[in-house]
Amino acid sequence: MKKGRIILDTVAFLWHCLMAAITPIWVGYTYMFLTGNGKGYDYDLRSEADIYVLLALIGMVFWACCTIPTFGFLTKECSKLGRNHRFIPLAVFLLVGLLVICLLGWDNYLMLYGVNA
Repeated sequence: MKKGRIILDTVAFLWHCLMAAITPIWVGYTYMFLTGNGKGYDYDLRSEADIYVLLALIGMVFWACCTIPTFGFLTKECSKLGRNHRFIPLAVFLLVGLLVICLLGWDNYLMLYGVNA
């Protein structure tokens, strides 16, 4: 039983890191879709903008369903190690997200929000 638990924890941690890695890009594209710029900031979507807003809302629900259960599971598992260890999943999520932003480049990341830095 112990081996199965280790495998489950490892898979949950890898999934958590994967979701943390795609979150900065996911949030950027969600922002583009919510503001009606699903094809980029050079296009005028007019009637298509409603479709992109709906896709953004579906994407946010999908992201939450993929992230929150794993985050809760890992927080519970880490809190078994000690009271102060329950913040490890949050710290890992933020650090991996910041690492992806650094690898992507600050200017490229801000382009997702329509900011020309």
